Amino acid sequence: MLFGKRRKAKEKAEDHVVDVSLSEVRSAVNTYADSLQPGISLRSLVNEKGEIDGKRLAPILGGVPARPFYMSKETFEIFEDPKYVEWIDDVQVACDQYLKAHGEYPIMNNKDREISYHKLRHFLKEQPDIPLYLHPKDKMITHRHPSDY
Repeated sequence: MLFGKRRKAKEKAEDHVVDVSLSEVRSAVNTYADSLQPGISLRSLVNEKGEIDGKRLAPILGGVPARPFYMSKETFEIFEDPKYVEWIDDVQVACDQYLKAHGEYPIMNNKDREISYHKLRHFLKEQPDIPLYLHPKDKMITHRHPSDY
């Protein structure tokens, strides 16, 4: 009978819409990730456009988010703007290709490790409107300036 109660609780959460913040969604995604079976990727939480499946987070958030949130399939960063996800995913793939072709990261010669869009011009279809950086520890693309971490 416990199984039936869990199913009803899950159905109730999926029927309810909640206003949640970006930080609440990030926390819920972390909780969801911790519950995944081995071999199941966190990428299964997002659709092809990068939108997070709010129904899967409903049991954690107490309902489906009232607005969409987006997650990078390459870096797993979460945003409210789908354009950020597109930029980060595209630049991460381009950086990986550049590294394979040139043996170095496409960063500017500065301490911030800012990505050089000039170096990636042959690897990107579109140049992002924002500066992106290479995180020094995990070598992943981020929108966060190094002074923020």
